[in-house]
Amino acid sequence: MYTQTGENAVQTDAVIGKRGYLHSSASGKAILAALPDERVKEILDEHGMPASTEHTTIDVDTLFTELEEILDTGVAFNEEESTMGLHAVATAICDADGRPVGALSISGPAHRLKGKPFRQELPNLVLASANELELKLEFQ
Repeated sequence: MYTQTGENAVQTDAVIGKRGYLHSSASGKAILAALPDERVKEILDEHGMPASTEHTTIDVDTLFTELEEILDTGVAFNEEESTMGLHAVATAICDADGRPVGALSISGPAHRLKGKPFRQELPNLVLASANELELKLEFQ
């Protein structure tokens, strides 16, 4: 895992190696969307879907609907689902066979990440960056 913070970054509890539930983070949802449904069900059966905040999706059917949309768009969002006051956008990084090997995300304070930049500009940025990473993984 690699992390980078900008000069205007705010401190959160996100640290390398910290584990969390996949259903409540943008990166986690991006990875789940790239997995077969049966594997997603296995993960949810094993770990559950506890709420981290009042905004966390805790209904399996609602999550699967969201995963379908993520699969269509390639982009997952987290709007205060893992941490109050924090938004994130992410996409899965997949190997040449289409298996997820990680995710790329951008996160920040909800008051900064909103509107068109959050819904259009940042998704385009993570998708373009993920494409470059996937090419590097395949050809280097």
